[in-house]
Amino acid sequence: GTDVLRYRATGTTTGSARRLSDGEEATLPVLPRKVLVTETIPVTVRGGEQRTVILEKLLENKQKGSSAIQNESLAIQAVSNPAWYAVMALPYLMERNDESVDALFYRLYANAYAKHLVTSDPRIEKIFEQWRGTNTLKSQLENNEVLVKTLLAETPWVRDATSETEARARVANLFDESRVRSEVSSAIERLQSLRNPDGGWPWFPGGRSSDTITLSIVSGFGRLRANGVNIDMTLPQSTLPWIDARLIEEKRLAEQRQERAHKAGNLALASEPVLTQLGVFALYARSFFLADAPPAGEAAEAHAWCMRVGQKSWTELSHNRSQGQLAIALFRGGERVTAESIIESLKQRAVGGPRGEQAADRKEDNWQGMWWRNRHPMWWSWAQAPIETQSLMIEAFDEIVGDTESVEAMKAWLVKQKRGSRWPGSPATANAVGVLLGRGDDLLGDSSLVEVTVGGESIKPGENGASKVEAGIGFFENRFVRREITPSMAEITFQKAEGGGLAFGGVHWQYLDHIENVEASGRDELAVTKELFIRTMTKSGPVLEPVVALEKVGVGEELVVRLKITSDRTYEFLELTDHRPCVTEPMDVLSGWRWADGVGWYQVTRDASTQFFFEQLPQGTHVLEYSLRVAHRGQASSGFATIRSRYAPEFSARSQSLSLSTQ
Repeated sequence: GTDVLRYRATGTTTGSARRLSDGEEATLPVLPRKVLVTETIPVTVRGGEQRTVILEKLLENKQKGSSAIQNESLAIQAVSNPAWYAVMALPYLMERNDESVDALFYRLYANAYAKHLVTSDPRIEKIFEQWRGTNTLKSQLENNEVLVKTLLAETPWVRDATSETEARARVANLFDESRVRSEVSSAIERLQSLRNPDGGWPWFPGGRSSDTITLSIVSGFGRLRANGVNIDMTLPQSTLPWIDARLIEEKRLAEQRQERAHKAGNLALASEPVLTQLGVFALYARSFFLADAPPAGEAAEAHAWCMRVGQKSWTELSHNRSQGQLAIALFRGGERVTAESIIESLKQRAVGGPRGEQAADRKEDNWQGMWWRNRHPMWWSWAQAPIETQSLMIEAFDEIVGDTESVEAMKAWLVKQKRGSRWPGSPATANAVGVLLGRGDDLLGDSSLVEVTVGGESIKPGENGASKVEAGIGFFENRFVRREITPSMAEITFQKAEGGGLAFGGVHWQYLDHIENVEASGRDELAVTKELFIRTMTKSGPVLEPVVALEKVGVGEELVVRLKITSDRTYEFLELTDHRPCVTEPMDVLSGWRWADGVGWYQVTRDASTQFFFEQLPQGTHVLEYSLRVAHRGQASSGFATIRSRYAPEFSARSQSLSLSTQ
């Protein structure tokens, strides 16, 4: 909060004419020494495992003297089965209303998959009925507003929250059987009408046939059927001549390249052809329909050639997704040995593993499952889209070697990407939903709840202040305030039953403490640091000089605040609040969008802080700066910077607070 100091000033002047006097009375805002501090700990727990977190500062707090911290609130949350968020994501596929052909297909995909889920698993419709009128269908941005200090209405994300809530509410449409049947039929007819004479599909109606769009649609139909969805395959099967022509073209162009290389004396290129990314994609899409319509004639020869080349040169493929697609195509074509070799190679290059072997990973809760780093992080193509690549890997590991542990670890990575953001776009959402619900263990069938104990006392949902369990996702929480919070509550344990799937938890502790006592807090998942510099002019231009402790800074000088953010994953809807020193004034007071190094944010200047809102922050290290003017003399704290995910508030970090002396 803010206290006020009221003062009265009077003055008297004497002149030849008469004596005059005047006065003024006003209030000055005085920021208290104690500030509200939030400690958050994200928790990931798997079936048969237990995670214990300890709030060290609460454990040490004895509530003695005015210097002791003052507890405000302690909230413990658990999401027992986050896989249900995949069901909530299906309406997003129906939200795109542009005229692109792929948007039309993904609306078909969502409706067909929803029809399959309802007919194959009656629990889903029953659980949705329990969701009606509850907070379950609200956007994560709205549900988490109570855990962050900035009101959603004061952020630039109100429209995002509203649209996400509206999309989730439309989950009801998934269970209207007649509507779904009509949507699927209409989409198939529309896709048929938009196909070009050569058999392929354009990106937008009237355009040239797109290899990527056509192969995505055909393989999408194939994945639907592979996951048990009952859908008419006439449309993709009638596209097979187009794919066969693409494979014939792949062979012809490769032979031409070999011939040119031979004439140029480049024996390496002349002797070993390599499939292109689109050639591998075509081979993969064709593999879904080998039993329906085996290649014949010239197409059979081209298909066999592509298989032989793939067997010999798969190590030359530059993207993991292409290697996974080739492994599936080889496996379905009877080349099991090479397919298994590719899977073994991919497994050896993966990050993490099925059980998160390192103790340090468990301690820091940094286990993200099993995934792959991008070998070309500075540029991007469809062949290296991370969500689609991960989904393809799950399909390959499940179908080729039946590696259940790896499949579940990879699915855990997918779910964790949904924890801190939305899946990016329709292709990513469709692929992720397909493998989460159609591959590996039946995640939706897991009804076991996370067992949570606080200070040795078990939290029982619906009792003693704990919320009731939300159907499906198994969310519940318990909140304690002020005097209810004791040092014995510093130890909190989360446990999931053996055989259960992945579960999430979060601990949120708020307390008041002197600003000079606030320490930096961060993890590999998310961290922020703060530095102060003085901008001085030299003959060679402006130079930033670091502010050294106890060194006095002159009034009128420009103080540059540098904030460095590091993260081990991509986040959406991050909120960074930096408290300013009370002896300074902001130089840039206009709110608006700022851009630097490919990252954009919305910046707002408040009375005592500056806020930065990132709609998306890519994985890595990012530096941003803003300027203050030293306006008063004295000693002050620089204040600390706090960054927090609006989507998952348990992911937060805090910088240190620095001392500043001015003269």
